[in-house]
Amino acid sequence: TANAETIVISNSNNTIKISKSGTYIITGTCSNGNITVKKGTKGVVLILKDLDLTSTTGATLSLNKGTEVKVIIEGTVKLTDAESLADENTDDFDGAAIKAKAGSSVVLTGTGTLIVNGNCKNGIKISDLDADDKNDGYSEASFIIDGEDLTINITASNDGINSGTDLTIKSGTITVAAGDDGIKADYILTIGEDGTDGPTINITKSYEGLEGATINIYSGTIDIVASDDGINAANKNLSGYTYSINIMGGTTNVSAGADGVDSNGNVNITGGLTTILKSASNGGEGGL
Repeated sequence: TANAETIVISNSNNTIKISKSGTYIITGTCSNGNITVKKGTKGVVLILKDLDLTSTTGATLSLNKGTEVKVIIEGTVKLTDAESLADENTDDFDGAAIKAKAGSSVVLTGTGTLIVNGNCKNGIKISDLDADDKNDGYSEASFIIDGEDLTINITASNDGINSGTDLTIKSGTITVAAGDDGIKADYILTIGEDGTDGPTINITKSYEGLEGATINIYSGTIDIVASDDGINAANKNLSGYTYSINIMGGTTNVSAGADGVDSNGNVNITGGLTTILKSASNGGEGGL
């Protein structure tokens, strides 16, 4: 951080645009503003430190197409998305406090506490790759959460974390209260790493706790409360895909209103401890 640029965000300096590589320390309080890493900008380190930021237009933190960003959380950082669903079809709408777009490569880490309020829709959103993105040469976004001493608390009216592609959570302590799914990836959701303690994930409220076309659990402690399925391998938009839930380690506790563990394909359990505390037993629902 010796050569870092420090930026204080405020109501009078409420729009921060990063357009070149470097390390930036962003701090301050702002009731309506945002931070954007502009399209194609690589080699960016964002240190968010003791920051309280709300946005009514777009995400508070937007990582645009083709960016390469490490986000480091220090102290207490509060990001609040206060957009309106009435604006969902407008160009500026992001529907999340943190938005990572197609082709971006993001690592979220640090030693502080990140509070994410997805009042409008999602807490964290990783975009999928559409036809225009492919034509422009972008690949799928990469989003990794990896910080042993990082704490993330997410409240969202829709999904806590929603990825249109893959999502990897290696470490950290994550608490989610969501109106819809707790943590969802359209393709591969990976939790933990072989030989590590992995993350601590506590989904206190959700419709479905964990959802992905493929779900890999290597390590960690995961507690799930869901009104529907606790863990679900599915994606109605895919065809010819072999869905799977693969549990190799970790400790997972599920309390569900429907199925405890539900795969529309395969289930492979080779390690760890998986406990289904509660599930429905009627209408074809069950523990497994």
